[in-house]
Amino acid sequence: MAKTFTAQLEDIEKLVIADMRYVASESIQDVADAMQTPARGISKGGALEVGKIPVADAELINSLSTDGGAPSADSYVVAIAGFEIGDSMSFSYTAPHAMIKEVGNGKMAGWHFVGINARRFPEFVEARAKEVRR
Repeated sequence: MAKTFTAQLEDIEKLVIADMRYVASESIQDVADAMQTPARGISKGGALEVGKIPVADAELINSLSTDGGAPSADSYVVAIAGFEIGDSMSFSYTAPHAMIKEVGNGKMAGWHFVGINARRFPEFVEARAKEVRR
């Protein structure tokens, strides 16, 4: 039996919402993955790599908290899996030296692993949107 026009529109609406959810959640995942891309910390013989998180030990990279939850290196994975359009999410690094590593101070440059990658969100959205365009 053929679907009514209204039923066809409802099917299209469900597809559009699913596509929007995919683009949003995958783009957020892309930002979080980029923020969590490690580089050897300077104290371990590495060099400053702007946009990557410095790792001398696991403290900083494991201090990522999503929506105020328990910090862990992959705390965002479960939170993003439950994301729905209209939800908001917050991410924070809880290590005491996180802000200094991000923005730097008078003695060292910042790594900007959060700011640079957060600004890439529109780029990630565009890439994910291309995946769902028909």
